[in-house]
Amino acid sequence: MLASEDKKKALTNPSSVFKHPGDVVACKDLDQKEKAAILKQWELDARLLQVATEEGMTEGEHSLFADVKKAQEKLDLPGHLEEDGAPTKFGP
Repeated sequence: MLASEDKKKALTNPSSVFKHPGDVVACKDLDQKEKAAILKQWELDARLLQVATEEGMTEGEHSLFADVKKAQEKLDLPGHLEEDGAPTKFGP
């Protein structure tokens, strides 16, 4: 069972609670709205990691962007970010 404090933590740092975006989809302790919010945050994190990687600011961390998008598609979630590429310093 997922504690409420873990739910709050997952909303700001999904990878600290879940190992993979698919784990969010499979979690029975979250409703659709909570899953959508967690996956959206994970998508933002993945996009920022892509920007940091492109700018040489990471040590080759693996982005889960594709996995996040697959998880969002499995849930048929509306409102996920459009495929405009990674955010820049000037905005998403």
